[in-house]
Amino acid sequence: MRRVLQRFPARCRPALFFDVLSNIGNGVHLVLFPIALVVLETVLDGEVWHEAVLAAFYFGSCLFGLFVTRLGGVIPMRRLVIVPNVLIAGALLGTLFTGGDPTAFTVLIGSTFILRIFLQVAEMNMFRLLYPDTHRSAAVGLIRAVSAISGLTITITSWWWFALMPNLYAALFCLMGVMLAAAAWFYSRIPVARKTMFDRTERESVWAAFREGCRVFFSDRRFVVYQFGFALAGIANHIGLFLVPRVMERDAGASPSTIRFVAAVMPVILLVMTAPLWGRFLDRKTPMAARGIFNVLQVIAFSLYAYGGLTGQLWGLVAGGAVHALSNGGGAINWLTGSLYFAKPEHVSLYNGIHVFLTGVRGFIGPPLALLLFVEIEKIGDLTVHGAGIGAWVFLVSAVLSALGAIVMFSQAALDGGQATPGGGEGR
Repeated sequence: MRRVLQRFPARCRPALFFDVLSNIGNGVHLVLFPIALVVLETVLDGEVWHEAVLAAFYFGSCLFGLFVTRLGGVIPMRRLVIVPNVLIAGALLGTLFTGGDPTAFTVLIGSTFILRIFLQVAEMNMFRLLYPDTHRSAAVGLIRAVSAISGLTITITSWWWFALMPNLYAALFCLMGVMLAAAAWFYSRIPVARKTMFDRTERESVWAAFREGCRVFFSDRRFVVYQFGFALAGIANHIGLFLVPRVMERDAGASPSTIRFVAAVMPVILLVMTAPLWGRFLDRKTPMAARGIFNVLQVIAFSLYAYGGLTGQLWGLVAGGAVHALSNGGGAINWLTGSLYFAKPEHVSLYNGIHVFLTGVRGFIGPPLALLLFVEIEKIGDLTVHGAGIGAWVFLVSAVLSALGAIVMFSQAALDGGQATPGGGEGR
């Protein structure tokens, strides 16, 4: 650990040390969604709509990202990381009382995703405070590698746990809650040189703040184009990803053990292997060029998913999962740090809030749209939903959207004017 820290400037080493320890517990956030999805599919016998609702909670929770920007003016950003982790820990303990009901389980786990977005945006803002531009992606890559190792341990444990004692699934979620409580404590130990509040000189109204945020956003054409390209491939993920376990079971006859491996274990293994390498790579690339590369990998992954689902060939779904996991290792870092490339120091919180909010918009729309495309008829209580019934063809929709996103990103990278500078404008 000492040798690793020596690669970074001395002033950021104490913060990185406690950040690394905190991210041992934060590994829970990396794997909670796929593990919950697997529980719905293989333990609780949930329906497609349960999985769609869980995905909408997970991706759509980003709608609350702008609230963090507002809260950051009155509450220290570090506290906005700590408190949600404690509340999520309590919610995971609450799984003991769901009684095996997939609806109650979906709502409870979904609520943790809403809380998670507060700490996630606050953590993104803290990256700018704690780590210099020259080492930020490398630091985030290291932190995410630690989270991934922790998440991998949790995921492998869940694979064994659900196979041997599926009725005790709630005990594993309680263990994850304890880990998040420890993560909150370690994060509280991070030393800061100044108060981690993003102060406003004026106490403007919510409406005035919204109008000012829109003015800043739409006046930055580069950031608008970047978010448009991000949205194309982003909604592709929100449409296709949560359906992979369902297609594996329905169309390729995969066993519960195989579904757990492909949907939960394999992505974390590849994240552990690739996150540090992606971190160093991203320090030498613009976020647009990097996103374009990840979008191309998504095209390949969704095409393999479609082939596997339409032909019943399990290897296609497994290969698609591997390619997707490979791209997500760097894609997660790019998602966390890309907006900082465009933001002047006074707009860091605003740009991160906008970025996360737009992720939530497409995340809220994507899963219901996927449900309507995927199913022919779906019963949700007394409600009957009639869809297009295209099944695994939905993955080709995601592939096309990813390809369009790649075109936008590569085009913008070719015309790029450089990173936003502290004094305003752009510069290499």
